Amino acid sequence: MNTHTQQSDQLRRFVFDHLDARGCIVNLRDTCEAIQATHHYPASLAGLLNQFAVAVCLLRDSIKIQGSVTIQLRAPGTLSLVMADCMSDRRVRAIAEYDAEVFPAGSTVDFNRLGKDAVLAITITPDEGERYQGIVPIEHASLEECLEDYFARSEQLPTWFRLLADEDQAVGIALHALPADKVTDADASAQHFERLKMLLKTLEAEEALALDAEQILTRLFHEESCRMFEARQMAFGCHCSAEKSLDAVRSLGEDDIKALIAEHQAEGKDALIVDCHFCFQRYEYEFSEIMA
Repeated sequence: MNTHTQQSDQLRRFVFDHLDARGCIVNLRDTCEAIQATHHYPASLAGLLNQFAVAVCLLRDSIKIQGSVTIQLRAPGTLSLVMADCMSDRRVRAIAEYDAEVFPAGSTVDFNRLGKDAVLAITITPDEGERYQGIVPIEHASLEECLEDYFARSEQLPTWFRLLADEDQAVGIALHALPADKVTDADASAQHFERLKMLLKTLEAEEALALDAEQILTRLFHEESCRMFEARQMAFGCHCSAEKSLDAVRSLGEDDIKALIAEHQAEGKDALIVDCHFCFQRYEYEFSEIMA
């Protein structure tokens, strides 16, 4: 097993000892393979979905509360849904829904050409407390640029992203500016951070997907004192359950449930089957159980 494989599916934070910046890098390989194994996405859509997977890991790492983070894109007429979740225990899942006739195999996704009805949203669901959703303006072509714009509007200090993926794996890096401290002159601190951003943007997919996290950061920031922290394992995982699936069916309302049962009975079925679209786990419910 090579070094890159050994270090895949990990999240690692890093800081600069002499500059006012911190960051996080995520490598996903097995997780991407698990996401793609449940569906047969066109290569370009698979790559985008893998970008969403690393992006949501970076977003989850940036919040200070315990809970899950979801990022989702809905673009009626182009892509019904592109969505990724990262949970408190660093389990990741993602899914896309699309019409093959509307989105043929060779299609690419420019976010700012998805139409006025497209919506990109980040949802934070704390383990305790109320859910919060923020709408990300879609004024740029790529996911990383849209996220940078979102942080620029909602945060006082800038954040930059690099999201690189193909249909098999993904690498994501977030670079966060910190208040001027190590470099006491605020203008000089901002200039240093701008230089780090320029270095980050030189990273291309071919290089990123062939190297492990330490090699990537060494190549990008070899003239800086960049210190990495202990790796945290990421993994594909789903939080579906029999109880949640049953609650989802019951949420349809009594009339719709009765119509659904009648339809199944007319087809000679004696139970309702619910499949999780993320992991393909199958749940079976007796009709009496649904109406209880």
